[in-house]
Amino acid sequence: MKKTLKSEIITITLSMLLILFVVFALFAFLYYKDTELLMLNFTSKNIMTYANNINKEVIKIEKNAYDLALMGELYYKFDRNKSIAEKTIVQVFDNYPESLGGGVWFKPYVVDRSKRLLCMYAYRNKHGNVVFDPKFESEEYNYPDKSWYKEIFPFINKKDNIEWSRPYYEKEGSDTVMITAGAGMYDNEGNLVGLSTVDWEVNSVIKTISAIKPSKNSFSLFANPSKDYVIVTNDPYLKDKALVGASLKNIPWYNDNLINVRYMTYQNKEFIPYVKILDNEMILIVCVPKNEFLAKMFHSITIFCILLTFLALFLAYIVYSGLRKNIMYPIGKLIYIANKISKGDNDIEIKIENPVEFEKLASTFDKMTRDIKNITKEKERINSELNIAKSIQISSLPSVFPPFPDRQEFDIYASMDTAKEVGGDFYDFYFMDENHIMFIIADVSGKGVPAALFMMTAKTLINNISQIVKDPSDIIEQINNKICASNKNGFFITLFAGIVDLRTGKMSCINCGHNPPLILTNDGKYKYMDLDQNVALGVFENMNFKIVDINLNPGDIILTYTDGVTEALNENDDMYGEDRLKDCLNKNKDITNIKDIINTIKNDVKQFSGSVSQSDDMTMLIFKYYGSENPNHKYCKVLANKDNYKVFYEFIHNFCNEWKISEDISNKMDMCAEEIYANTEFYAYKNVHEGYIELYVTKEDNKIILEFRNNGVEYNPLKRSDPDITLPPEKRSLGGLGIYMIKQMSDEISYQYIDGINILKLTFVNNS
Repeated sequence: MKKTLKSEIITITLSMLLILFVVFALFAFLYYKDTELLMLNFTSKNIMTYANNINKEVIKIEKNAYDLALMGELYYKFDRNKSIAEKTIVQVFDNYPESLGGGVWFKPYVVDRSKRLLCMYAYRNKHGNVVFDPKFESEEYNYPDKSWYKEIFPFINKKDNIEWSRPYYEKEGSDTVMITAGAGMYDNEGNLVGLSTVDWEVNSVIKTISAIKPSKNSFSLFANPSKDYVIVTNDPYLKDKALVGASLKNIPWYNDNLINVRYMTYQNKEFIPYVKILDNEMILIVCVPKNEFLAKMFHSITIFCILLTFLALFLAYIVYSGLRKNIMYPIGKLIYIANKISKGDNDIEIKIENPVEFEKLASTFDKMTRDIKNITKEKERINSELNIAKSIQISSLPSVFPPFPDRQEFDIYASMDTAKEVGGDFYDFYFMDENHIMFIIADVSGKGVPAALFMMTAKTLINNISQIVKDPSDIIEQINNKICASNKNGFFITLFAGIVDLRTGKMSCINCGHNPPLILTNDGKYKYMDLDQNVALGVFENMNFKIVDINLNPGDIILTYTDGVTEALNENDDMYGEDRLKDCLNKNKDITNIKDIINTIKNDVKQFSGSVSQSDDMTMLIFKYYGSENPNHKYCKVLANKDNYKVFYEFIHNFCNEWKISEDISNKMDMCAEEIYANTEFYAYKNVHEGYIELYVTKEDNKIILEFRNNGVEYNPLKRSDPDITLPPEKRSLGGLGIYMIKQMSDEISYQYIDGINILKLTFVNNS
């Protein structure tokens, strides 16, 4: 199928539509991930609120037990007036409405050797009143044999002076299922003489757990993992509902690693487990069905994607209509006019009003028809031809340097000094992808406008093919075949091309009949590269070209040039030559700026040529490889919190080991960095949750420069006066010692506040 303007416009429109779909799909995906994260965080915070409320109740129950234990100790140690003690218990329970009941329970015979059991127990009746029940002190109840007593009393100690029992049913007193917290009571010698208890009604916990419903079919578990028992669960899938007090092994989906699990499968469904651990190590787990959780989000994203699809189709229609109206129609009219002119009709009026570019093009066509009729002198035709050719030649070459200022892995510079007669020199460079750059320098045989136009065609062809084909051999072979296929005038092109992998320094080189490039490597001398010479492009079709791979090291320089440099002549018709070029570079090998290197060569050629005019284009391109990382510069950026100091510490010790910095200087930098890190963590971001600390490290000769940056509150530590270290510690004013230490350890120190950034710079002299 022949390519037509209409087919190209359709291709452009469809390509744009495809790009829009890809962009919209990516946007929808990112929107989905962000929304999912927001919903997960919101649900987590909502469940955390419930967990905090339960935790507060637990803390109050434990505080109630501690208060009763204190009352029991006072009773035992000082005043054994039971009526006063009972009143005190009532007052204590009035302060804790969450508590169902409780009291103090003394060890047998510890209070009165004639009386085995002594306790005081009160509970909150159905009317909310606290009442005493004396039957708990009887031998019939015999509280030392009760399960709750055995689960609490043996494990009480002064270090862990609170214990919880399993859930149990208490038919005496409260007549309900409860869980009991107990605290120890001690005599003056620290011996355990009894315990206080507070009962927490399980029904109240059930109400709280049942209220946690992030979605319709969510369910919860409240348990004590350390004691392996269930307190409450409302799992609708469990057949046995009497799980209160049972082992957690009866919960089929439970395991100790749920806190690290994002999704779990249960009953052939995916659930999101939210795990919250209370202060007393009890655990609240809320399981939310994933499909219910994400249903609304999928609905909104579907609607959003449909709207974006309609928008993309609408934009594609607008683009197609605009291209059809403003390009296809004017070009069709110009083709019609061009056919008329080709048939000798030079009197036709060439007029297009819109768009402006085609109006100008039509005016140019109109002017050309008038010029064709008015041309009378061959000289005018030749001069016009040469001017157009030079303009094409120069304007097609990159002229802005540095061309890629945001890329630090390399530098590139090129120049072309044209001769009076138009030639076919050209150079170019461009990224093949994010990590590969291709640079070329070439010379088209012949002179004049045909050579310049052929140069332009070849340059465009090379650019287009190298953007599609990635293999160096395939690139050159396709370029050669394309040139051969369209080379009606018998031109050929000498070319050198380099494709550099900026991550590794690997450069694939090909030399097609061109002047050999020079390279400056670590040995400090320029030398010609030993490359296989391939035939020039455009000579023979289906040629195999040899590619040579070399590895560039940081600092290596590649100089390419055309024969206009080495074949420059002086008054004696001597050529400048390749040896003189190499000698010029080695005499000036200390020049590191690549633009200055090219200017040095130009000056040397000009000095050699003297009064002889330049007869050929003099073109040079120079490439300098820095590598993916500057070895004399290190950088680290972390959130300034206690968890990240280890990363900061290892960063400092890694570059100290790499640069073989003395142990004394390493220790000083470590101490100063630790002090600055701590100050940044505690003070720089005191009005916000947290922020970053950045460290730039530079090695300059025997100096190591550490530059600390943060965007916290403005603070110049150098304005703080030094502490008087001659005073004893108790008489010194607080603060200032850390920055004083830093001043003493560093060789230079300075502070700046620029654009909201605190910059503290330390210099250490490393004489090792």
